[in-house]
Amino acid sequence: MPHNKSDMLRKAAAILLAIFLAPATIMLVTAPAHAVLELDITQGQPQPLPIALPSFVGATPDAQKYGADIAQVVTADLERSALFRSIPQSAFIEQISNFDQPPRFGDWRIIQAQALVTGRSTVLPDGRLQAEFRLWDVFAQQQMLGLQFVTTPRNWRRIGHMIADAIYERLTGEKGYFDSRVVFVDESGRKDRRVKKLAIMDQDGANLRYLTDGNDLVLTPRFSPNAQEIT
Repeated sequence: MPHNKSDMLRKAAAILLAIFLAPATIMLVTAPAHAVLELDITQGQPQPLPIALPSFVGATPDAQKYGADIAQVVTADLERSALFRSIPQSAFIEQISNFDQPPRFGDWRIIQAQALVTGRSTVLPDGRLQAEFRLWDVFAQQQMLGLQFVTTPRNWRRIGHMIADAIYERLTGEKGYFDSRVVFVDESGRKDRRVKKLAIMDQDGANLRYLTDGNDLVLTPRFSPNAQEIT
């Protein structure tokens, strides 16, 4: 079988099985008043919502790197839903440098952003990673959502998925699906000598990990009632 068969199976796996991991530590920062910006996904062909996602600010080089990476994950998640259109950072007039100050909404209206996400990443003294973000309604000039996440640095991608879920739910009214993982059967090898492995990956294809080595018979994964064990 061609080598790219494995890639095809991974892409198709999202329609088969998905499991959600236990949530990371989450703290609500604010509970602002209801904003007017909402995305109606009941229409036949909803127009993608223009959204601006600058890199999260950070006080240290490590924090800035995490902030940029997290913002990229959020952007990719929302774009893949086909309900959002991210505005290129090269078009930004205001460069966000202070997370604690409200943005200059006029600058974002000029580039036709309807929603804006600002964020800050911090490496805490105990080594944990803290990421906080705010979702702004540009035309109403008010905050729609603000959350803070704290976890180990190796989970930075997951923070991005959780932020994307929160934004997706706030703007569409539907639960997000970005913070999920997919279990699938990976096939490779010649037609007469198939090798099947049980594998798991994030919904975007990252963090691929094999659960079996190909020496066992693998047909269809089965989950325990709490979805934490696979047979």
